[in-house]
Amino acid sequence: MKKLLLITQYFPPEIGGGSQRSFGFAKELSDLGVDVTVVTPYPTYLMKKEEVKTKFKLYEKVEQDGIKVYQTFVIATDRGGFFRRILYYLSFTVSAIIVVLSKIKNVDFIITISPPLFTGIAGVILKKFKSAKLVFDIGDLWPESAVQLGFLKNKTAIKLSEKLEKWIYKNSDLINVVTRDTFDKVRSRFGESLPLAYVPNFVNTKIINNAAKDIDLLSKYNLNGKKVFGYAGNIGSAQGVKIITDAAKLTLDRKDIAYLIIGDGVDKDELVKDIKNNNLDNVVLVPPVDKDEIVKYISLFDAMIIPLVKNDLFKITIPSKLYESMAAKIPVLLCVDGEARRIVEEANCGIYIEPENSVMLAEKVKYFNDNAQLAEQFGENGVAVAKEKFDRNVVINSFFEEHLNGSINI
Repeated sequence: MKKLLLITQYFPPEIGGGSQRSFGFAKELSDLGVDVTVVTPYPTYLMKKEEVKTKFKLYEKVEQDGIKVYQTFVIATDRGGFFRRILYYLSFTVSAIIVVLSKIKNVDFIITISPPLFTGIAGVILKKFKSAKLVFDIGDLWPESAVQLGFLKNKTAIKLSEKLEKWIYKNSDLINVVTRDTFDKVRSRFGESLPLAYVPNFVNTKIINNAAKDIDLLSKYNLNGKKVFGYAGNIGSAQGVKIITDAAKLTLDRKDIAYLIIGDGVDKDELVKDIKNNNLDNVVLVPPVDKDEIVKYISLFDAMIIPLVKNDLFKITIPSKLYESMAAKIPVLLCVDGEARRIVEEANCGIYIEPENSVMLAEKVKYFNDNAQLAEQFGENGVAVAKEKFDRNVVINSFFEEHLNGSINI
């Protein structure tokens, strides 16, 4: 039996794309007969504020869905400035290395999930100690994404990060990227010799479905008789969720339209102020809910709004929420250009909206609201493509057979 160690900054009960990708790898590979062990921090990211506390204990061993999970020490913060984030990342890197070296014996493969880039440090060091093959999985390019989004500005820090990126790539046996555009970009930068593979994001189409709307939740949030346009995820600087409240201002007169935002993040307080100051009674803001409850909330959505800020970086980004909405038969209002837009247009499962263009979003919200049959067809189209191309079982089985089962083949 092959033994796999997965090192990730994000894992359930935390929410978000990184958490779901990590769990997807762990669960599907475990079901294929791989002996999977996960090393991840104590849950802190995008949790409720009262749950974000530093736990002064090196590790705890737990089990999730039959998977061995070591939760390790981390300086708990998912908010704050650059240096607080660095402490958050590096504290996990150090604790992960210590726990693996002291508690986990035999390892055949290591998969590290990035961002952040620092998981790669643990991967490279542990690869050498454990004589294992290293797969470095890239969701977003670091440090490039941090620079373009303005999180990383210091020139010395940028140069050091770029050197770290090259060092990790050089010491990896396989590098996974989640979009074809990212594949082309990395290939052009680092050449044909880089061991590169395309492993797209995925969704568990077996459990995500367009269930009937939860009557209790409709009543709780006064959504009865309304078309609900929803967002679920991080409320951060990159997401640009303010486009939703700006669109809500333009549709206040439509009492049959409501917006449901589920999540938390660094921009949540500003969003709360915007809702309060403009008396947006058509916007409902809900704290994060766990993965067992989120399906009930998403069932309320008549359409999924997927925004990101206007930045060329996101032209090579595909939000995981896109696959989830497709699998749930929920039509998409996509405020992201590039590869994500191509997927939506080729699948004919939604409408593209220019990023940060709240006027256009408001127009398309009203259009969707008044064209129920079209929205239903978009939903049907989306689930068909999700099952064919992005089902979690299909993607991970292909990854296993092409790479892990053949001891890393390119």
